Amino acid sequence: MADAPVVFGNSVESLVRVLGPALDEEARQKFLALGIDLFKPNPAYPYELWVEALVMAMDLLWPGVTRDVATYRMGRAIFESYGQTVMGKALMALVKVLGPKRALDRMSRNLRTTNNYSETRLTDVGPNRYELWVNKVAFPHYFRGLLEAGLEFGGAAEVKVEVGSVSATEGVVFNLSWK
Repeated sequence: MADAPVVFGNSVESLVRVLGPALDEEARQKFLALGIDLFKPNPAYPYELWVEALVMAMDLLWPGVTRDVATYRMGRAIFESYGQTVMGKALMALVKVLGPKRALDRMSRNLRTTNNYSETRLTDVGPNRYELWVNKVAFPHYFRGLLEAGLEFGGAAEVKVEVGSVSATEGVVFNLSWK
């Protein structure tokens, strides 16, 4: 039997930075009630709990916007925040050296710094055009924001990330391009 999907505590560290001033005592208590102490994170959390935490955070930060917009914003914000964690700093240095294509080639390993379940498959469809399949995605636009920010950080210009096919059981395909 495969291990249950978990998200590592370094992702919670990133979430705390993203929440910033919105993380008042009332918000902290809501996260505690959910089962996450944002200031003393566990080494890992069940995937479903992480998804609930993201929803709670998005509702705090961007009330009234659509879930797609909120998840896109969260994906970008988490990418930027993750770069400030110990693990993230090492990964970001590597992404900078590798550049966008080679960073995509090792996307499964990159995502595995934050969880134990991510698998990806990259397909070359033309010059600076790729399809990236990701096996487990709660919010496709979260990944859209994450991928866009990552490609830009890796040196790509005029990045375009589109959500292609979406399946709860078969994963999500993203269409990526840049100049």
